[in-house]
Amino acid sequence: MDRRRGTFPIRKPVDFILFAIFFPTLVAGPIKRYEQFLPSLRAGVASVCPRDVMTGLLQASLGCVKKVCADNLTIWLGHSEDRFTSLSLADRWMLFAAVAFRILLDFSGYSDIAIGLARMMGVAIPANFNWPYLSTNIREFWHRWHISLSTWIRDYIYIPLGGSRHGNLRRFLNGLAAFSLCGLWHGAGWNFVLWGLYHGLGLSISHFYRRVPLGIGSVAGRVLTAVPALGWVVTLLFVWLGWLLFFYPVPQAWQMAVHLFLPAAS
Repeated sequence: MDRRRGTFPIRKPVDFILFAIFFPTLVAGPIKRYEQFLPSLRAGVASVCPRDVMTGLLQASLGCVKKVCADNLTIWLGHSEDRFTSLSLADRWMLFAAVAFRILLDFSGYSDIAIGLARMMGVAIPANFNWPYLSTNIREFWHRWHISLSTWIRDYIYIPLGGSRHGNLRRFLNGLAAFSLCGLWHGAGWNFVLWGLYHGLGLSISHFYRRVPLGIGSVAGRVLTAVPALGWVVTLLFVWLGWLLFFYPVPQAWQMAVHLFLPAAS
């Protein structure tokens, strides 16, 4: 697909091998594009400067701190999640937030380590996270979260399927198909597929809600524009509820979501 779009070919087997097995990004990304990576690799190997080494070391160290925090949250979650429904309402919401921050700290920490190690070798890897929990709508969230994956899904699945070029219904179906595959990318389980469909539906609503008839959509749009904090709360709640579906079997995720809004048993 890259060649059909006019990008340069990889002519040397050693270049392909270096692209494929570059160890910092090998396990979980960020997902590289060879047309950006190979020139950066050549330039970096030719002249690594002390500033690159220091910047990379600081970013990798920050990633390690994030990973340690995520591991501690994982221990707490493992101790508490099985008795979620018996916790107080405040503790349920604290656990709910811990699930969300565990994945953010764990994955962005890994990305920081990978990007930092590459930078220490003079190789520039694009950023993978940009404060995603500050997003005020779902579209913005996916511009900030796992950026290399979301752009890969856009360029290699959504756009080849037709993107938004063939009417609203096709755009809606293409989005659902792309995000169901995004879910499967994370694991072969129905909860991942449903999580992908959930976000595909959320993106479609984010695109089309202003067109809801009887003036409802336009009123909602004006309110969210006038009160950005409301959009932030709605987006955060949507994304965090999705993490329950991502991490837990569907019945357990549903039960946990429902009990976030039920009073504690007396």
